[in-house]
Amino acid sequence: MTLDYPPRPNRARTGATLAALYAVLRGLWAVARLLAGAVAALVSAALGTPPASATRLGHLIADEYRAGRAGAIDAEVIEDTADPDTESHAEPVKEGRQ
Repeated sequence: MTLDYPPRPNRARTGATLAALYAVLRGLWAVARLLAGAVAALVSAALGTPPASATRLGHLIADEYRAGRAGAIDAEVIEDTADPDTESHAEPVKEGRQ
């Protein structure tokens, strides 16, 4: 005589479910980035500017944040023209007797 047991429910492992969900979310994120890149390219073409990637924009924002946090200010470099060695209208030094 054989005993017939009801079949066990086919439950997926939690790790496998999370891995599948993670793969789907990565695919959706890739599609969203692709669409965002296409929209950015269309906008930059309409404005006539070179395309700016989100990475470059992110680096620019991060640099500005770090500069502001460190207290750096935007300034222009001004050449000191009062130095007689670098002036172009200075008389050449003459060697020997005159």
